[in-house]
Amino acid sequence: MPMSKKNANGHYHGIDRHEHDHAECRHPAGLTRNESLVWDALNETVDALKAYEILDKLKERGVRAPMTVYRALDGLEEKGFIHKLEGLNSFVLCKHEGPHDVQVFLVCETCASATEVEIDGVEAALRPVIRRAAFQLKTARLEARGLCLECASPAAQP
Repeated sequence: MPMSKKNANGHYHGIDRHEHDHAECRHPAGLTRNESLVWDALNETVDALKAYEILDKLKERGVRAPMTVYRALDGLEEKGFIHKLEGLNSFVLCKHEGPHDVQVFLVCETCASATEVEIDGVEAALRPVIRRAAFQLKTARLEARGLCLECASPAAQP
């Protein structure tokens, strides 16, 4: 049965495809030491993390330079293991089994949770437009902003 993880605001977000605790997940093969550390930091939370939040988590593991984190983030994103959420200037683990050019996220404006979802129609609608424009797609990222179930519930209202 899929599990959810609690974010820093005490909300449960993100359907986890795994049938076990995330602490047991292993990082993907072929990562550098620093990429592994950054991947582990992102894997420990459901929250999208900014680079400096990742750096804070990794200081106890000997990572002190922001450039170390930025290089690792660049490498992980290039390999398709993480996504950068431009609207939040934060990073999340990719929840898909393989690489994909089109990514869709539901981003809560209150708690800043970000849930990656699959919407086949987005990619299907985008492909013909890209072909007609003779455009070479690198990535397409849609960030839909609103309120998650927890923040939209009447109990969450002040």
